[in-house]
Amino acid sequence: MKNSTLLIVGVGVPSELTEGLAKAGCEVQRSDSPLAAAIALVRGDVDLVLMVGPQDESWNDFTDAAFATGKLVSVESLIAIPAALASGVGSNGNGNGNGNGHANGHADSEDHAEAGMMISEVVELVQRRASTQHDVQDYIYTKVGNKLRKVSLDDILFIEVEGKYSALQVRDRKYNVKASLKDLLHKLPSDRFVRVSRNFVVNLNQIQHIDTFQYTVKVGDLEIPISRTYKEELMRHINLI
Repeated sequence: MKNSTLLIVGVGVPSELTEGLAKAGCEVQRSDSPLAAAIALVRGDVDLVLMVGPQDESWNDFTDAAFATGKLVSVESLIAIPAALASGVGSNGNGNGNGNGHANGHADSEDHAEAGMMISEVVELVQRRASTQHDVQDYIYTKVGNKLRKVSLDDILFIEVEGKYSALQVRDRKYNVKASLKDLLHKLPSDRFVRVSRNFVVNLNQIQHIDTFQYTVKVGDLEIPISRTYKEELMRHINLI
């Protein structure tokens, strides 16, 4: 979990958990404000979000966003077990901290973990997620109504500014997202997506040609103007022979 920044959301989080995560190499942040947490998420200031316990409705949009970006780790509740007893409890699989919880010594395999996890299990779960967090992904999720739609990066032709939001042009349809081009560039691989103007980001793999006289780039059926400000950035990604 080296160099990973974890944002913890929830009340009643024991100091043993934050200390255990810190010892595992995680920079721990806390937030009790949905707005502050959302800003940190959008800016890319956090690698993972650990949500402990149920949250009220004010956290719904943030939870959806954290889940859509693959950064959400959710734990319904914790079993409060003294550290000195944790190893003994985990060895037989029958120990409990309140007469009801059960521990098996291993983190749950799902991102949304079962209720009653030991602190050591949560640390292990976060470590496992953090170790794969920076793996290259070939898709993203965007919210469409009540559904999270999976979108392949290869299918994105370009991204365009539309008012206060952005629009992903995906083959023959468009997805509107509540994020700026700058925010989206932080989430997309820089070797595949590049900004060519104030209003457009293009998928380098979808470029058909670049007109160096008219300063345009053709993606799909659209000739997109290239701003002189971003021309050098575009050409830096082009393998010219």
